Amino acid sequence: MPYHEDFAKADGWSAADVSVRLNNAAGRKFLTFLRRSGVTTVIRYYASSARPKTITPVEAKLLSGHGFGILPIFQDSSRHISNFSSSIGTANAKSAMGFANRVGQPKDRGSTILFAVDGDYPAKQIDGPILAYFHAIKDEIDGTFAIGAYGCGAVLSKLMAEGLITVPWISMSPLFLGTEQFFSNRWSMRQVPPEVTHGSSGVGYDRNIVRVPRREIGAFQVDESGEGSRA
Repeated sequence: MPYHEDFAKADGWSAADVSVRLNNAAGRKFLTFLRRSGVTTVIRYYASSARPKTITPVEAKLLSGHGFGILPIFQDSSRHISNFSSSIGTANAKSAMGFANRVGQPKDRGSTILFAVDGDYPAKQIDGPILAYFHAIKDEIDGTFAIGAYGCGAVLSKLMAEGLITVPWISMSPLFLGTEQFFSNRWSMRQVPPEVTHGSSGVGYDRNIVRVPRREIGAFQVDESGEGSRA
């Protein structure tokens, strides 16, 4: 099967990334749809700005109570190379850990925080500011949480080679640098184009194929007391 056709196949998708809160009537309707579709993991956001896409403790309990594993990704600003540096990596890692603490993500148990590189960057920038950004993240949170990344194949390949991430998540852009070469068998998750909207709830979401067991991507759940555990 040609690469582009294979890349767009969504057969067996089991994770959805969503940029709106789901602890409301529309969200509950959407979660019913996810369960019926065989989805087991919901990817939600930590963001350093006060944005509605950021998961809350109440939402984390709701998702867990419905049996979903939660996989968080930190994404505030990540679409320009000026958003990446060692100092920004340190600041974003600290911010992400603050969100993790608030929602009850378990520490020291292998649960994952992903960090977004949402764009197509040349090798020089990957080897420079982006690599420095992830070195700072690893220095700040390594051992407390596992680290993953969302991005193109070239970014993920470099970060894996440097030992900076354990969960590589391919973005939905098949023409980004290195993605076709990375596509064969190295990813843990891949995002399937295009973004879709659930008709009856109006919730927009992306479908994701998870190639490894959910436990390996570091999803977690929280109980009603706010205590987190690995999902």
